[in-house]
Amino acid sequence: MKEKNILLVFILITLLLGGGSAAAYNAILIDHGATVRGYVTYTGVVPESDIYYMQKNPRVCGQARDAKDGTRSVSMVRVDERMLKDVVLYLDGVTAGKPFSKDFSDFSTFRSRWCTWEPRIGVFVNGEPITIVNLDSVVHNPIGYETIGRARLNHFNVPLHMEESQFHMPVVLRKGKVLKLECLQHQFMHSWIFAVDNPYFAIAGDHGDFRIGDIPPGNYSLNAWHPTLGHKSKSVTVVANQTLEVTFEF
Repeated sequence: MKEKNILLVFILITLLLGGGSAAAYNAILIDHGATVRGYVTYTGVVPESDIYYMQKNPRVCGQARDAKDGTRSVSMVRVDERMLKDVVLYLDGVTAGKPFSKDFSDFSTFRSRWCTWEPRIGVFVNGEPITIVNLDSVVHNPIGYETIGRARLNHFNVPLHMEESQFHMPVVLRKGKVLKLECLQHQFMHSWIFAVDNPYFAIAGDHGDFRIGDIPPGNYSLNAWHPTLGHKSKSVTVVANQTLEVTFEF
């Protein structure tokens, strides 16, 4: 009886903290869906990259593309001919529509390659699992946290000692939509994981391009989020069988 009460309390706390945030979303058959596509551009001065000295494992970490002369150069704003990368585009207000794709878990799986988390930007459903895999022959110590005001709430801190070692665990964000992924062994490893409520999202490609399809016709808020440049939003109306072109500018 005591164990049952503990389980009920755990489930209640999880729900109150936001677990299962996609529970209100219903998968249905979409006929004559609409499409939103476009680009994300950057018009400002690109900030200089952050330079980190490789104090640990330079033989492995030094094989990364951003490694040079014992340092790692990490750009927080990645731009290719004014086209901005690392942006999550997502629709708010969709309560029913296409199902999540079968490979959706790929967006919440992060792998270390030459002491770099891949991908730079991922997505997950709040309360669902995140997977971290160590593909390097060195120790990584992934830590995932969210920022609440001036405080930092850690959700995991798990050493991965061996190549091919991994962990898989659910994460429940208490506030907001962003989980930051770092490594306690290598301070230049940075990724971000964004929580979505429905499958109507895209991550901007190398040329700032994005596409979201099979949208039920209607009025929505289309959002663009970048981990350091912030958030922008536009009201959009999509029509059956039609494509809406949208551009975001940071």
